[in-house]
Amino acid sequence: MLADLHAHTWYSDGALPPQALLKRAAQRGLTHLAITDHDTTAAFENIDPAWIAPELQLLAGVEISTLWERQEIHIVGLAIDCTNMTLQGLLQAQQQLRRERAAAMDMRLQKAGICGLMDYLATLPCTAVGRNHVAQFLLDRGIARSKEHAFRNFLGDKGRYAASARWCSIVEAVKAIRAAGGIAILAHPNRYRISNPALRRLVSEFAAAGGEGLEVSYSNLDADSLDHLASLCLSNDLWASTGSDFHSPDNHWMDLGKFRQLPARCADRAIWLHPDWPGCMSAVKPVSLNGA
Repeated sequence: MLADLHAHTWYSDGALPPQALLKRAAQRGLTHLAITDHDTTAAFENIDPAWIAPELQLLAGVEISTLWERQEIHIVGLAIDCTNMTLQGLLQAQQQLRRERAAAMDMRLQKAGICGLMDYLATLPCTAVGRNHVAQFLLDRGIARSKEHAFRNFLGDKGRYAASARWCSIVEAVKAIRAAGGIAILAHPNRYRISNPALRRLVSEFAAAGGEGLEVSYSNLDADSLDHLASLCLSNDLWASTGSDFHSPDNHWMDLGKFRQLPARCADRAIWLHPDWPGCMSAVKPVSLNGA
């Protein structure tokens, strides 16, 4: 079994359309895939069931940006009902925040004599615009040497063209995911710029808010970090999830299925053993697919 439960399409900041992502998942030998675009479920409105390989089970998901102690924290929702109005209401609000942030960045860019960001964003298929799209714009215009340079110099917290967004709270995100029948997972916990005591507090507060799972294994995670996250998972009585956080084939270090196995001590806490885990995901629970 190879379950990649964190991957993105071009409806947020991924590079691939859903059909290409599903094809790559099958080629990479995945048995389970969750599409978890940032603050949108648009991918599931644009999937033909014929694209899903017989050996691959697809799970409806989302990744919601939240704000906790001035830090952006991501919450993944798995096995969600994409038609749930509570969830969609929150996602629409999040997408509006993204548009407002992009407009604020555009104003800063225009003051510097750099025009065209909003026109560029309008040409993209995404429904949840992010800083990655702005970084690509800066790269295409020759203003940034790379996306890393764009974030470091222009779009980071103290960047010249940076703008912040007032995301929803962890509590709001978890409530919306659970209202949609989903399982809330704290995404890539060791990637946040917080201390170990703060991380322990974050995981504890996430669990107290009704969160049920922790991403224990994902791309670019060393053995010591994996062991630490396994301990956090078990000590907070959470389920253990896995995912690459795939965005682009160009990022070989974050390819689909490219992460360590869950530690043996997490075997009986694997997320696919959760009592609310869908027994059959090949049709996607319970979203209506095009052509279905």
